[in-house]
Amino acid sequence: MTFRTAAAIAAASVAFSGTVVAGTSVAAPASTSPSSSPGSTDLTTLVYEVPDCEGCTVQLANVRLPEGAEQPVVWQSKVKQVEDGEVRFMVSPRRTWGMSMTIRAPWEGHTGYVTTVVQRYRGQAVGDRVSFKQARKAGVASSCWAGTRSDEARTKVVVRKVMVDGVKKKVPGALAFTRVTQDWHEPMRRAYGGVLGTQDADICHD
Repeated sequence: MTFRTAAAIAAASVAFSGTVVAGTSVAAPASTSPSSSPGSTDLTTLVYEVPDCEGCTVQLANVRLPEGAEQPVVWQSKVKQVEDGEVRFMVSPRRTWGMSMTIRAPWEGHTGYVTTVVQRYRGQAVGDRVSFKQARKAGVASSCWAGTRSDEARTKVVVRKVMVDGVKKKVPGALAFTRVTQDWHEPMRRAYGGVLGTQDADICHD
């Protein structure tokens, strides 16, 4: 199973059960492409503070569709669990440019998608602090982070239990966003009550 072409991907960006903006409809294996420069072993430590979601599982992804390509270049991290209120990853800095983050909460019902962490809601500027009330009212958002060149980046992620439209009925879901608006990449997608989700990983671009 593979990702579809860009045109098919665009056509597939529709709501799932009135809750989620789905990206592509199938998953792809992690890329084994080399690090940012030949012989480079430099890594960035990404620390996510997730105090509201102990036991949640987190995965990072970087999915790019090069110009003229039919298949995207895909990288995915290992799935890690939030312990003592945080989760850490060590990645090549270039993986962070256009990176998205998915999170699974223990309380989530049969939603039909995976919750995606919002990096920026429409109307918010980089550095703006976001409240739950603001997030809950938001209708458009980006899950794509512009990345970092720093040796370490620390980000607080807010996760709240909310009711969403599941596959068959209303079920508990998760609203997840960075407490402070991050530098971001396109695309902006429709959010439902502030919630973003995907059926795989988001394709991000500058």
